[in-house]
Amino acid sequence: MSTLNWIKANLLGSKKDILFTILGTYSIYLITTFFLKFIFSADWTLVEVNRKILLVGLFPNDQIWRIWTIFSISSILISSTIGYTYNFNLKNSVFYILFLTIPILIFTTLDLLVNMLLITLFSCIAYLATNKLKNTNYAKHIKLILWISWGIFLPSILLILTLFGGPKVTLWGGFFVNLILAVIAILAGFPLGIILAIGRASSLPVIKYSSIIFIETFRGAPLIAWLFFAWFVLPNFLPDIFSLDDINLVIRAMIILSLFASAYIAEVIRGGLQSIPKGQIEASTALGIGPLFEMTYIVLPQAIRVVIPTIVSTFIAIFKDTSLVFILGITDVLRIGRLIPEQQQAFYGKSIQTLLVVALLFWIVSIILSQISRSIEKKLNLGN
Repeated sequence: MSTLNWIKANLLGSKKDILFTILGTYSIYLITTFFLKFIFSADWTLVEVNRKILLVGLFPNDQIWRIWTIFSISSILISSTIGYTYNFNLKNSVFYILFLTIPILIFTTLDLLVNMLLITLFSCIAYLATNKLKNTNYAKHIKLILWISWGIFLPSILLILTLFGGPKVTLWGGFFVNLILAVIAILAGFPLGIILAIGRASSLPVIKYSSIIFIETFRGAPLIAWLFFAWFVLPNFLPDIFSLDDINLVIRAMIILSLFASAYIAEVIRGGLQSIPKGQIEASTALGIGPLFEMTYIVLPQAIRVVIPTIVSTFIAIFKDTSLVFILGITDVLRIGRLIPEQQQAFYGKSIQTLLVVALLFWIVSIILSQISRSIEKKLNLGN
């Protein structure tokens, strides 16, 4: 169907459609006009002056290389993984480029432009290389290298930030902290959530009720209450290395976010497990397949496949919930966005600008995660 025919069929098909099209177009015009007028008339000096603080907090300038290292490696690994997993799609590529260009234009200065261009160049090379090699005899080797690389890199993030005289956690902050906490919470919470979901579906009473108690306990209280628990109570149950000093504030936030995320992910996975027809389980039992292989290779892959949209929605919610870590005294991007206008007299009363930038950052990540979810669904032929 051509664009003109689609417009006639969906927007101008009847008098009611025409009326709603006119009203909708006018509403979009008013909102867009107001939004653009505010953007081009507002004073964005506050954001320009505080770019670094919004991104990385008070991270020392001589230690920024640590963040550049993490950003460079993660960009190359993400590009390689996407290149290996998906075929080149011009529409999706333009989408990601446009959305990633927004924060780059806001936060990248001329002295950082060279670094951004180099990272972009190497990321593109990694994407094209893996996309090309995945159809050759080296495909299995590339896949193994990617798994090993991710397995080494993810646990090494904290080491890169802390070893050899790294800055104290009290100097960490900004959007960087939100991303780190979200990544750790998702990576730790997802496998734990799968284990809890399987445990809740178990026929063994001890495993089943232990999983139920854990899930319902964490789902029964808001995240902010669990963060207060991490601040006041958790140190009493952990060794002295988890005191209030340095890295331990972030570790406690990671523990609570991971456990909280696992409880919600467990319920999502459990819904997927219940959608699997019993006939498949009975057939695998009749073939003599053991419970472990049955769950690993038959039930669980199908269950996760069904609930991918809900899983991604849970990931997005976890990412946005990282803004609550200010309870532990961690200066995430939302807290910084609120404090800058209060502590810098030159910008007093101009918090709307920083809060809009903060909202934009969260929105961009959420939109990209949603797009990735749709791409996975399309590849697996889920939905329409």
